[in-house]
Amino acid sequence: MSTIEQFQLDPKIEYIKIHGLQRTATNYVSFLIDQNFTNTKSLVNAGGWKHGYYCAPWTLGQEVHVAVVVKNPYAWLVSLYDYWKTALFGPDLTDVSFEAFVRSPVVFEEAAGTPFFYRTANPVQHWNGMNFHWITLQANSKKICVVHSEALIHDAEGMVLQMAEYFGLKMAFDGPLVLDTVVPPTNETPTAGDKLFGERAAYYKEGKFFERYTRSLVDFVNSQLDPAVLSMTGYQKV
Repeated sequence: MSTIEQFQLDPKIEYIKIHGLQRTATNYVSFLIDQNFTNTKSLVNAGGWKHGYYCAPWTLGQEVHVAVVVKNPYAWLVSLYDYWKTALFGPDLTDVSFEAFVRSPVVFEEAAGTPFFYRTANPVQHWNGMNFHWITLQANSKKICVVHSEALIHDAEGMVLQMAEYFGLKMAFDGPLVLDTVVPPTNETPTAGDKLFGERAAYYKEGKFFERYTRSLVDFVNSQLDPAVLSMTGYQKV
C-alpha cells in the first residue's frame, strides 16, 4: 500500500509540505508546525511521499510552501545505517559493516511492495540528489525553507520563529512554544532536542559519530559529496 495520503485542501488553511531524507527529523518539523501556528497544517505524505520527489502541485492541484529538512551528511549516514540495521523495513544489513554500506549501491523504497524506488551508486549520492532536487524547487507563489536537523537539537524554538517569519505564519497562542513531543521525567528538564533524539542527542551534538569513520572512509565520502549541494545546505567537507 502506498504511503501517499489522499487529501482535500481547505482554502482557509496555509499548507506546508514536508520533505527530507529518512532520519532527518521530518516528523518533528511536522509536529512543530501543527502545534505552534494558527490556520496552518503540515503535509507529511499528503501530496507526495515526504522522502520522495516533490509533486504537490500535481497531486494537490496547487502550490504549497515547502519545508526541506536537511542533515549533516556524515551524521546522516551513521543514523540511517543504525536505524536500518534494526528496522523491520529497508535493505537487509545483516553482516554488512558501516563502511560497506556507505560504499555500496543502495535502494530506497517508499514501502514494501510498491514501485517507488530510488537506486543510487551509494547513499552519499542519494543525499546529493534528493537534497539538490528539493532545495532547487521553483515556486511561483510559495516559498521553500531549509530546516537544519542540527538546529532542531540546539534551538528548536529559534527554528520555529524563523519559519514563522519566513512563511509569514501567525502563532497559535501567546506564551511558550510547544516543542516537546513527550513529557519529561520528574526532576529532569531535557531540551526538546534531547528528547527528540533520546540518548543519542549528545552523540550528534558532540560529533561522536565521526568515531565510526576511518580516514579512508572519510576520503571516500568527500569524493562523493557534491560541492554545490554542500554549499546549498551549509555543510562542509571534513
